[in-house]
Amino acid sequence: MTTEPLPFTRPRTRSRERLGPSPADSLIRTPAPPASDTGRRVIRLLLLRTLVVTAVLGLSLWILATAEQVPHSAVWLQSGIIAATYLTSIAFGVMLRRGHPPRAVARPMQAADIAVTSLLVYATGGAESPYIFLYALSIVGAGALSYRGGAVVVTLASITSLIVVSLLAWTQAIDLSALSQIHPWEQSAVDFGRTLGINLAALVGVGALAFIFGDQLQRGAETLATTRKAAADLLTLHEDIVRSLSSGLITIAPDGIVLTANAAAADILGQPPALAGQPIDKLMPGLSALVATGHGEVRRADLQLSADLTIGVTVSPLRDVRNHVIGRVVNFQDLTELRRLEAQSRRSERLAMVGQLAAGVAHEIRNPLASISGSIELLRQGPSAPEEDRALMAIVHREIQRLNALIGDLLDYANPTFASVEMAMEVDRPLPIHADPAKLRQVLWNLLRNAADAAALGKKHVHVDAWREVDATIIAVTDDGPGIAADQLTRIFDPFFTTKSKGTGLGLATCHAIVAEHGGHIDVTSEPGKGTRMLVSVPRHR
Repeated sequence: MTTEPLPFTRPRTRSRERLGPSPADSLIRTPAPPASDTGRRVIRLLLLRTLVVTAVLGLSLWILATAEQVPHSAVWLQSGIIAATYLTSIAFGVMLRRGHPPRAVARPMQAADIAVTSLLVYATGGAESPYIFLYALSIVGAGALSYRGGAVVVTLASITSLIVVSLLAWTQAIDLSALSQIHPWEQSAVDFGRTLGINLAALVGVGALAFIFGDQLQRGAETLATTRKAAADLLTLHEDIVRSLSSGLITIAPDGIVLTANAAAADILGQPPALAGQPIDKLMPGLSALVATGHGEVRRADLQLSADLTIGVTVSPLRDVRNHVIGRVVNFQDLTELRRLEAQSRRSERLAMVGQLAAGVAHEIRNPLASISGSIELLRQGPSAPEEDRALMAIVHREIQRLNALIGDLLDYANPTFASVEMAMEVDRPLPIHADPAKLRQVLWNLLRNAADAAALGKKHVHVDAWREVDATIIAVTDDGPGIAADQLTRIFDPFFTTKSKGTGLGLATCHAIVAEHGGHIDVTSEPGKGTRMLVSVPRHR
């Protein structure tokens, strides 16, 4: 099932740290909730406590302001509590901003809330105070912030504080009659116990609910943290796998823009690591035509990107979880060396066939030619042969020699005589090599004659270098001749291909066959107008 192409937003990459030695660790651990979540909850509670105190005490101040007789001390007390709440909220916010751990900020904030609530409850009637519900808000906030442990601790602290301030207010330890119109010391012990018991029961109930609420929150946070850890580990594993691939892997959007690419893709294409955002036609010219020909898919195809780079490409649709096509996945490998070896193999097969043909031609033609040549020579030397016949026999003898030279080229390319060029040589000594001396000599003579012929048309210099590597001996023959045209460079080892007016086209073909027989190879680099370099590599040991 396919749909219309969807727009894409390329993901921004960012540095990351490994979250553990193995993705499987996330399945057996229970990591703590992320600190950022705790920080957000502390900030929310700071805002909530500020809003609640502002609303409750602000309403209380408004009621006091509209009353006929208002104790000024009560107004100042509640105003001071509001101001203290604002100041502590600002102080706790500054601590968070400066990097203090959220839990280290939460504990003094909860203690400050209980202290402020206790002061307010004490000043407004003790067990009969209308502000006892602020203890319940602190308990609920502790359950939301610190889960089960926080709910238990703050509940016990609130109960203890309520008992203490209620007893202090009932016994009138400090005379605060000017602050409140409620006189708890006028209650009997029974009424005081009943009122205090009801309030304590309410706080215990709120604490129980906060405990249950905190337990559920803690379980959810642990599950979320485990899920995040597992997802992060799976993402890490996915990135590690993609990064470790030896083949190139690129994902592209429907409009042909690269979304992601692994390091191997940039290495194979010879591009900088950041390929995202570039058009695929710029990186892989001709890929769009292949995809269009394959109706959106390419099972396997070779793509020639340059003279020195051939890649094998597979293109498949990129689908989302709803099976909608949202792009393409391009998987490719560098096949340059493989194709070069295949070309060498095919060339070696052709040379083997030429060798068989040459052996048959030499056997079937050379012997009759020798007989014909000898007979013609005897006839030419006869005293009774007319001059006209001698001239004709001279022509026959000359053509027989040409045929014999061609057959000689087929079997053993003749040792050449060089043109008037300057030759220089640099050879590492000792230079061990495992090869047939006669055949290696034939290879060198052929390469040197070709280099001399080319140098005679240029600056007349030929340079020979030979050195040893770990497993091979390298021989390089370089000339400063006119070079070889690019369209001819791939054919110079083909039998009977030559650019010389009197050449047979078998010299380099024979060299290639001999070197291949020894397990080596010949590479050629040439630049028109600057010369040619033949590089022969022969294994040191067979």
